[in-house]
Amino acid sequence: MLETILAGIFAYAGTNVDDLFINTLYFAQADNRKQTGAVVVGKYLGIGALVIISLLGAFVLHAVPEKYIGILGLVPMALGIKEWIGYIKSRNASEDEEEQPDVGKGLMIGMALVTVANGADNIGVYIPLFAGYSLWQIAVVIAVFAVLTAVWCFLGKKLADLPGLRGFLLRNKKIIVPIVLILLGVYIIMKSVL
Repeated sequence: MLETILAGIFAYAGTNVDDLFINTLYFAQADNRKQTGAVVVGKYLGIGALVIISLLGAFVLHAVPEKYIGILGLVPMALGIKEWIGYIKSRNASEDEEEQPDVGKGLMIGMALVTVANGADNIGVYIPLFAGYSLWQIAVVIAVFAVLTAVWCFLGKKLADLPGLRGFLLRNKKIIVPIVLILLGVYIIMKSVL
């Protein structure tokens, strides 16, 4: 069992190191507890989707060729372009029109989509891992993933709460978020092509 737990830890940590920066960006945009909760829910939805896709892939043994997973890079690119357009519109609009009705829902959906889109390496690692495990071992690994998702959210929130970093991210989020999302999309597509 210890071997299964360690495999789950290494699989999660190895495929989610880059997500720590994305988590920090999203947590920095959360202004209250409800929005912070929305980011956490979005992260769990994204990781859950990656686990389900991986389980299906393991069941059918590599049903989704890794080269096609790179197409998911279009998702963060589209989100980044949408954010950039929103930034340009907000510069031209008055501050009253800039208010968004449900920021939390947007943060949740954005976090979930970016987590899935950035998950090609997750799927590439999780499919063979799940394919070689029994049901109880898969359950242990999924439990490890759930715990580590909480740890990743905690670390992202702590980083986002650093005064200097939070201030910088909040002052520049309308520029940083679109650029990071677009670059992430390009990276995902390039990684699948190369």
